[in-house]
Amino acid sequence: MKKKLFILSLVLLISLPLFANGKAESKDEENVVTTVCRASYATADWYNQMNLDFEKETGIHVDVSPTPGNDDDHVMKVNLDLLAGGDIDVIQSLGPKTYQNRVRAGYFVPLNELVKDAGVDAEQIWGTNIPYETDGNYYSVPLKKEVFCVLYNKDLFDGANVPYPSGSWTWDDYLAIAQKITDTDKGIYGSFILADNPFQFIQAKQQGAALYTEDGMCNFNNPQVKEAVQFYYDLGNKYKVQPSVSEMQAENVSWNYYAMEGDHLAMFPQGNWFTRLLNSQSDYPRDWKYGVAPLPSAGENGNNNLISMAYSSINKNAKHKDAALKYVLWVGQNQWKYEGGIPALASLSEEDKAEVFGPVAEASNGQVTIDDLYNSFIANGMGNQNSDILGDVSSEYNAIVNEELHKYFMDLETLDNTLENIETRVNEVIENVK
Repeated sequence: MKKKLFILSLVLLISLPLFANGKAESKDEENVVTTVCRASYATADWYNQMNLDFEKETGIHVDVSPTPGNDDDHVMKVNLDLLAGGDIDVIQSLGPKTYQNRVRAGYFVPLNELVKDAGVDAEQIWGTNIPYETDGNYYSVPLKKEVFCVLYNKDLFDGANVPYPSGSWTWDDYLAIAQKITDTDKGIYGSFILADNPFQFIQAKQQGAALYTEDGMCNFNNPQVKEAVQFYYDLGNKYKVQPSVSEMQAENVSWNYYAMEGDHLAMFPQGNWFTRLLNSQSDYPRDWKYGVAPLPSAGENGNNNLISMAYSSINKNAKHKDAALKYVLWVGQNQWKYEGGIPALASLSEEDKAEVFGPVAEASNGQVTIDDLYNSFIANGMGNQNSDILGDVSSEYNAIVNEELHKYFMDLETLDNTLENIETRVNEVIENVK
């Protein structure tokens, strides 16, 4: 009953205009596509130039309605408009949580046949980045992605006479390398993995472990998760190749700790975004060199990158579906050129590789090359799995997992009890929002 009343109140709210500066009079024109963007995009040169170039190339005008406020305000207002049956043609979703919630709500048009009929080979262009759903359809074209990786201290590898990681490797390989490099007498650890999600059960995420049952309840207490959590515990408590969670908490370790203290930490699973810190000598001065490698494989069914993707979809109520399809396909191949970041393409030309990874390689002063970055983030032969815990209670789910796992890692609770506690607490939250 609470949920029905909440939805009704949202529908009533949407009787007021949600978007600022939209040009409603242009929506009936033939050569127009409507979209909505964050307020920060509306004033960004790259975004406006991108839309101008699309119009020059196709003759289709892009009618943009910005949402005032921050990113959370933007997501809320777009969701309200979709809930009320709004007809904005193209909707971009940044991150799998927002995208999956909208797909489950049925807001988007399936693109399989539309893209095929347009003569576009989606598999060739986007490959494994296409977000197929369990019904066999995909409801978006991917725009860009962030990719998890392993960053490593070359100086510590050289000092231990251990080859740098390259190509395909496993988490068993990761552990073996960490053991060779670890020298606790010198304060050197072979591994440093943050005590945060999804790193605390990263192999389970790579395997696509089902974190919900078929009827929507918590499924964290399953064999894949249990094995992954045990692996993380063993790194710090059994093999002692990285600081324990107790030690991390005592030192008040933060997300950017490796950039400041990586001189004694050999390997650090993180993501492409962290290269910005390692390339910033003004903010994070250091005297050691870094390298980059893809994530280790978690087995035959876990040979996957962890990613966070941005998506572009067509509203099921769109008034200009043909123009919307052209826009979605165009930005899916071109937005990265304007915005920067890693494109969600299956492959890149040599020129595109240089454009994407050249600035990062140059900023590293030769520590990593364009090929190092390309092979780690795109051409690594791995599939994709979303990095986030998704679902309607994802925020609460994440918080509970973090809190309970830390008790286990600090030997305050057994593993079995920890997983049972997580399921009990998350299920209580799920029941409360039904």
